[in-house]
Amino acid sequence: MPEDLLQSAEAQTYDASSIEVLEGLEPVRKRPGMYIGGTDERALHHLVAEVLDNSMDEAVAGHATRIEVELHADYAITIRDNGRGIPIDPHPKFPDKSALEVILCTLHAGGKFSGKAYQTSGGLHGVGASVVNALSDSMVVQVARDRKLFEQRFSRGIPLGPVAEVGAAPNRRGTTVTFHADEQIFGSHRFKPARLFKSIRSKAFLFSGVEIRWKTERLRTVRPPARPPSAFQAAWPTTSRKRWARPLPTPTRLFPARSISKKSSTRLARSNGPSTGHQAAMASSNPSVTPCPRLKAAHMRAAFGQLF
Repeated sequence: MPEDLLQSAEAQTYDASSIEVLEGLEPVRKRPGMYIGGTDERALHHLVAEVLDNSMDEAVAGHATRIEVELHADYAITIRDNGRGIPIDPHPKFPDKSALEVILCTLHAGGKFSGKAYQTSGGLHGVGASVVNALSDSMVVQVARDRKLFEQRFSRGIPLGPVAEVGAAPNRRGTTVTFHADEQIFGSHRFKPARLFKSIRSKAFLFSGVEIRWKTERLRTVRPPARPPSAFQAAWPTTSRKRWARPLPTPTRLFPARSISKKSSTRLARSNGPSTGHQAAMASSNPSVTPCPRLKAAHMRAAFGQLF
Protein backbone atom coordinates (compact mmCIF):
# COMPACT_ATOMS: atom_id res chain seq x y z
CA MET A 1 0.00 0.00 0.00
CA PRO A 2 1.47 3.41 -0.89
CA GLU A 3 2.57 5.68 1.91
CA ASP A 4 0.03 8.44 1.11
CA LEU A 5 -2.86 5.96 1.42
CA LEU A 6 -1.58 4.85 4.84
CA GLN A 7 -1.45 8.44 6.04
CA SER A 8 -5.00 9.13 4.81
CA ALA A 9 -6.27 5.95 6.53
CA GLU A 10 -4.66 7.02 9.80
CA ALA A 11 -6.22 10.48 9.47
CA GLN A 12 -9.71 8.93 9.04
CA THR A 13 -9.45 6.69 12.10
CA TYR A 14 -12.79 6.38 13.90
CA ASP A 15 -12.13 6.53 17.65
CA ALA A 16 -13.44 8.26 20.76
CA SER A 17 -12.09 11.60 19.59
CA SER A 18 -14.43 11.46 16.60
CA ILE A 19 -17.50 11.65 18.86
CA GLU A 20 -18.77 15.24 19.00
CA VAL A 21 -20.68 16.39 22.06
CA LEU A 22 -22.98 19.38 21.57
CA GLU A 23 -24.18 21.21 24.66
CA GLY A 24 -26.88 23.74 25.30
CA LEU A 25 -28.68 24.95 22.19
CA GLU A 26 -25.77 24.31 19.86
CA PRO A 27 -27.34 21.16 18.31
CA VAL A 28 -30.41 23.17 17.35
CA ARG A 29 -28.35 25.57 15.28
CA LYS A 30 -26.25 22.73 13.85
CA ARG A 31 -29.24 20.63 12.77
CA PRO A 32 -32.46 22.69 12.85
CA GLY A 33 -34.21 20.11 10.69
CA MET A 34 -34.20 17.67 13.64
CA TYR A 35 -36.48 20.04 15.59
CA ILE A 36 -38.60 22.05 13.12
CA GLY A 37 -38.26 19.94 9.97
CA GLY A 38 -35.91 22.15 7.95
CA THR A 39 -35.05 25.75 7.19
CA ASP A 40 -37.64 26.54 4.53
CA GLU A 41 -40.69 28.79 4.72
CA ARG A 42 -42.82 26.12 6.38
CA ALA A 43 -40.24 25.67 9.15
CA LEU A 44 -40.02 29.43 9.61
CA HIS A 45 -43.76 29.71 10.25
CA HIS A 46 -43.53 26.74 12.62
CA LEU A 47 -41.62 28.99 15.05
CA VAL A 48 -44.74 31.12 15.51
CA ALA A 49 -46.82 28.00 16.18
CA GLU A 50 -44.44 26.90 18.95
CA VAL A 51 -44.67 30.17 20.87
CA LEU A 52 -48.39 30.46 20.22
CA ASP A 53 -48.94 26.94 21.60
CA ASN A 54 -47.49 28.03 24.93
CA SER A 55 -50.08 30.79 25.17
CA MET A 56 -52.82 28.42 24.03
CA ASP A 57 -51.85 26.01 26.82
CA GLU A 58 -52.40 28.81 29.33
CA ALA A 59 -55.82 29.48 27.81
CA VAL A 60 -56.85 25.81 27.77
CA ALA A 61 -55.75 25.49 31.41
CA GLY A 62 -58.09 28.37 32.26
CA HIS A 63 -55.46 31.00 33.09
CA ALA A 64 -55.66 33.19 29.96
CA THR A 65 -58.53 34.63 27.96
CA ARG A 66 -56.76 36.79 25.40
CA ILE A 67 -53.81 36.30 23.04
CA GLU A 68 -52.39 38.99 20.78
CA VAL A 69 -50.20 38.30 17.74
CA GLU A 70 -48.47 41.17 15.95
CA LEU A 71 -46.25 41.12 12.87
CA HIS A 72 -43.85 44.07 12.87
CA ALA A 73 -42.43 45.95 9.91
CA ASP A 74 -39.03 44.25 10.25
CA TYR A 75 -40.72 40.80 10.24
CA ALA A 76 -40.36 40.33 13.98
CA ILE A 77 -43.23 38.59 15.77
CA THR A 78 -44.79 39.52 19.12
CA ILE A 79 -47.06 37.06 20.93
CA ARG A 80 -48.69 38.32 24.14
CA ASP A 81 -51.09 36.61 26.53
CA ASN A 82 -52.70 37.44 29.87
CA GLY A 83 -51.85 34.16 31.58
CA ARG A 84 -49.87 33.49 34.73
CA GLY A 85 -46.50 34.46 33.25
CA ILE A 86 -43.33 32.36 33.12
CA PRO A 87 -41.78 31.96 36.60
CA ILE A 88 -38.76 34.19 37.16
CA ASP A 89 -37.59 32.88 40.54
CA PRO A 90 -34.36 30.82 40.76
CA HIS A 91 -34.63 27.21 39.64
CA PRO A 92 -33.98 24.57 42.34
CA LYS A 93 -31.61 22.58 40.11
CA PHE A 94 -29.80 25.70 38.82
CA PRO A 95 -29.76 28.21 41.69
CA ASP A 96 -27.76 30.75 39.70
CA LYS A 97 -30.35 30.82 36.90
CA SER A 98 -33.97 31.89 36.82
CA ALA A 99 -36.70 29.54 35.67
CA LEU A 100 -37.21 31.80 32.66
CA GLU A 101 -33.60 31.38 31.55
CA VAL A 102 -33.71 27.62 32.10
CA ILE A 103 -36.86 27.29 29.98
CA LEU A 104 -35.49 29.34 27.08
CA CYS A 105 -31.88 28.13 27.10
CA THR A 106 -32.19 24.43 27.97
CA LEU A 107 -33.68 21.67 25.86
CA HIS A 108 -36.39 19.54 27.47
CA ALA A 109 -37.08 22.03 30.24
CA GLY A 110 -40.66 23.07 30.94
CA GLY A 111 -43.82 22.38 32.88
CA LYS A 112 -45.42 19.93 30.43
CA PHE A 113 -43.83 16.64 31.45
CA SER A 114 -45.29 15.77 34.85
CA GLY A 115 -48.80 17.00 34.11
CA LYS A 116 -48.96 19.14 37.26
CA ALA A 117 -48.91 22.51 35.53
CA TYR A 118 -50.79 21.52 32.35
CA GLN A 119 -53.26 18.70 31.89
CA THR A 120 -53.09 19.11 28.11
CA SER A 121 -50.39 20.81 26.09
CA GLY A 122 -49.26 21.30 22.52
CA GLY A 123 -46.00 22.13 20.80
CA LEU A 124 -42.75 20.21 21.15
CA HIS A 125 -43.22 19.57 24.88
CA GLY A 126 -40.39 21.48 26.43
CA VAL A 127 -38.18 22.22 23.44
CA GLY A 128 -40.44 24.67 21.55
CA ALA A 129 -39.50 27.95 23.25
CA SER A 130 -35.81 27.03 23.50
CA VAL A 131 -35.70 26.06 19.82
CA VAL A 132 -37.27 29.38 18.82
CA ASN A 133 -34.71 31.16 20.99
CA ALA A 134 -31.82 29.26 19.40
CA LEU A 135 -33.00 30.08 15.86
CA SER A 136 -33.63 33.80 16.52
CA ASP A 137 -30.99 36.48 16.32
CA SER A 138 -33.01 38.54 18.80
CA MET A 139 -35.56 37.57 21.43
CA VAL A 140 -37.07 39.72 24.18
CA VAL A 141 -39.26 38.13 26.85
CA GLN A 142 -41.32 40.26 29.22
CA VAL A 143 -43.17 38.73 32.17
CA ALA A 144 -45.81 40.61 34.15
CA ARG A 145 -46.04 38.83 37.46
CA ASP A 146 -46.76 39.85 41.05
CA ARG A 147 -47.63 43.41 39.89
CA LYS A 148 -44.09 43.81 38.48
CA LEU A 149 -42.67 43.71 34.95
CA PHE A 150 -39.52 41.65 34.30
CA GLU A 151 -37.49 41.41 31.10
CA GLN A 152 -34.67 39.30 29.69
CA ARG A 153 -32.99 39.47 26.28
CA PHE A 154 -31.40 36.70 24.22
CA SER A 155 -29.49 36.35 20.96
CA ARG A 156 -29.12 33.00 19.17
CA GLY A 157 -29.88 31.14 22.39
CA ILE A 158 -27.42 33.04 24.56
CA PRO A 159 -28.75 35.31 27.34
CA LEU A 160 -27.52 38.87 27.09
CA GLY A 161 -28.03 39.41 30.82
CA PRO A 162 -30.03 38.16 33.77
CA VAL A 163 -33.69 38.78 34.40
CA ALA A 164 -34.18 42.42 35.35
CA GLU A 165 -37.13 44.29 36.79
CA VAL A 166 -38.01 47.08 34.38
CA GLY A 167 -41.06 48.61 36.04
CA ALA A 168 -44.38 48.15 37.71
CA ALA A 169 -47.34 46.35 36.18
CA PRO A 170 -50.29 46.80 38.54
CA ASN A 171 -52.96 46.02 35.93
CA ARG A 172 -51.11 43.56 33.77
CA ARG A 173 -50.12 39.93 33.83
CA GLY A 174 -48.88 37.34 31.38
CA THR A 175 -45.96 36.76 29.02
CA THR A 176 -44.86 38.72 25.97
CA VAL A 177 -42.39 37.12 23.54
CA THR A 178 -40.87 39.10 20.68
CA PHE A 179 -38.44 37.34 18.38
CA HIS A 180 -36.80 37.85 14.99
CA ALA A 181 -35.83 34.79 12.97
CA ASP A 182 -32.11 34.44 12.27
CA GLU A 183 -31.26 35.08 8.62
CA GLN A 184 -28.19 32.87 8.99
CA ILE A 185 -30.58 29.94 9.37
CA PHE A 186 -33.56 30.86 7.17
CA GLY A 187 -31.88 33.02 4.55
CA SER A 188 -34.26 35.23 2.58
CA HIS A 189 -37.48 33.57 3.80
CA ARG A 190 -39.94 35.98 5.40
CA PHE A 191 -43.21 35.61 7.29
CA LYS A 192 -46.32 35.70 5.10
CA PRO A 193 -49.23 37.59 6.72
CA ALA A 194 -51.87 35.50 4.96
CA ARG A 195 -50.29 32.24 6.10
CA LEU A 196 -49.92 33.47 9.66
CA PHE A 197 -53.52 34.67 9.76
CA LYS A 198 -54.81 31.31 8.52
CA SER A 199 -52.77 29.44 11.13
CA ILE A 200 -53.85 31.74 13.98
CA ARG A 201 -57.50 31.50 12.97
CA SER A 202 -57.32 27.71 13.07
CA LYS A 203 -55.92 27.93 16.61
CA ALA A 204 -58.78 30.18 17.68
CA PHE A 205 -61.34 27.61 16.50
CA LEU A 206 -59.87 24.93 18.76
CA PHE A 207 -60.97 26.58 22.02
CA SER A 208 -63.96 28.88 22.27
CA GLY A 209 -62.90 30.47 25.55
CA VAL A 210 -59.92 32.39 24.16
CA GLU A 211 -59.83 35.52 22.01
CA ILE A 212 -56.92 35.85 19.59
CA ARG A 213 -56.25 39.32 18.18
CA TRP A 214 -54.22 39.76 15.00
CA LYS A 215 -52.32 42.88 13.97
CA THR A 216 -49.73 43.60 11.31
CA GLU A 217 -47.69 46.67 10.49
CA ARG A 218 -46.74 47.93 7.05
CA LEU A 219 -44.01 45.51 6.05
CA ARG A 220 -40.75 46.67 4.55
CA THR A 221 -40.45 45.25 1.06
CA VAL A 222 -37.07 45.06 -0.60
CA ARG A 223 -37.52 46.00 -4.24
CA PRO A 224 -35.18 44.38 -6.74
CA PRO A 225 -32.89 46.74 -8.64
CA ALA A 226 -34.25 48.15 -11.87
CA ARG A 227 -33.31 46.17 -14.95
CA PRO A 228 -30.85 48.11 -17.12
CA PRO A 229 -32.07 48.85 -20.66
CA SER A 230 -30.99 46.49 -23.37
CA ALA A 231 -28.65 47.51 -26.19
CA PHE A 232 -31.61 47.79 -28.57
CA GLN A 233 -33.53 50.04 -26.17
CA ALA A 234 -30.47 52.19 -25.55
CA ALA A 235 -29.91 52.62 -29.31
CA TRP A 236 -33.60 53.47 -29.88
CA PRO A 237 -34.08 57.10 -28.86
CA THR A 238 -37.24 58.38 -27.27
CA THR A 239 -38.04 60.58 -30.25
CA SER A 240 -38.09 57.57 -32.53
CA ARG A 241 -40.49 55.72 -30.25
CA LYS A 242 -42.81 58.72 -30.18
CA ARG A 243 -42.61 59.13 -33.91
CA TRP A 244 -43.68 55.58 -34.59
CA ALA A 245 -46.40 55.59 -31.96
CA ARG A 246 -48.99 57.36 -34.12
CA PRO A 247 -52.68 57.44 -33.21
CA LEU A 248 -55.23 55.57 -35.29
CA PRO A 249 -56.77 57.61 -38.11
CA THR A 250 -60.11 59.15 -37.22
CA PRO A 251 -63.10 58.22 -39.45
CA THR A 252 -64.07 60.86 -42.01
CA ARG A 253 -67.59 61.87 -42.97
CA LEU A 254 -68.79 60.51 -46.25
CA PHE A 255 -71.37 63.26 -46.56
CA PRO A 256 -71.90 66.55 -44.76
CA ALA A 257 -74.26 66.24 -41.85
CA ARG A 258 -76.30 69.25 -43.03
CA SER A 259 -77.10 67.63 -46.40
CA ILE A 260 -79.95 65.73 -44.77
CA SER A 261 -82.22 66.92 -42.04
CA LYS A 262 -83.90 64.97 -39.29
CA LYS A 263 -87.32 65.60 -40.80
CA SER A 264 -86.42 64.24 -44.24
CA SER A 265 -84.67 61.17 -42.79
CA THR A 266 -87.72 60.41 -40.65
CA ARG A 267 -90.03 60.80 -43.61
CA LEU A 268 -87.74 58.59 -45.71
CA ALA A 269 -87.76 55.86 -43.07
CA ARG A 270 -91.57 55.82 -43.11
CA SER A 271 -91.96 55.93 -46.88
CA ASN A 272 -92.53 52.86 -49.00
CA GLY A 273 -90.61 54.09 -52.00
CA PRO A 274 -87.91 52.21 -53.85
CA SER A 275 -84.76 51.37 -51.90
CA THR A 276 -81.39 52.86 -52.64
CA GLY A 277 -80.09 49.52 -53.89
CA HIS A 278 -82.96 49.36 -56.40
CA GLN A 279 -82.21 52.88 -57.61
CA ALA A 280 -78.55 52.00 -57.97
CA ALA A 281 -79.51 49.01 -60.12
CA MET A 282 -81.72 51.21 -62.23
CA ALA A 283 -78.91 53.72 -62.63
CA SER A 284 -76.49 51.05 -63.78
CA SER A 285 -78.97 49.76 -66.35
CA ASN A 286 -80.12 53.21 -67.41
CA PRO A 287 -77.49 55.97 -67.18
CA SER A 288 -80.15 58.63 -67.55
CA VAL A 289 -81.62 57.68 -64.16
CA THR A 290 -79.72 59.17 -61.24
CA PRO A 291 -80.46 58.22 -57.64
CA CYS A 292 -81.88 60.82 -55.40
CA PRO A 293 -79.10 62.46 -53.36
CA ARG A 294 -81.30 62.57 -50.30
CA LEU A 295 -81.99 58.84 -50.51
CA LYS A 296 -78.30 58.11 -51.00
CA ALA A 297 -77.30 60.30 -48.06
CA ALA A 298 -79.94 58.72 -45.84
CA HIS A 299 -78.83 55.22 -46.80
CA MET A 300 -75.21 56.01 -46.08
CA ARG A 301 -76.19 57.62 -42.78
CA ALA A 302 -78.12 54.54 -41.75
CA ALA A 303 -75.24 52.23 -42.74
CA PHE A 304 -72.44 54.34 -41.25
CA GLY A 305 -74.27 56.10 -38.46
CA GLN A 306 -71.31 55.67 -36.03
CA LEU A 307 -69.22 57.91 -38.29
CA PHE A 308 -71.61 60.85 -38.21
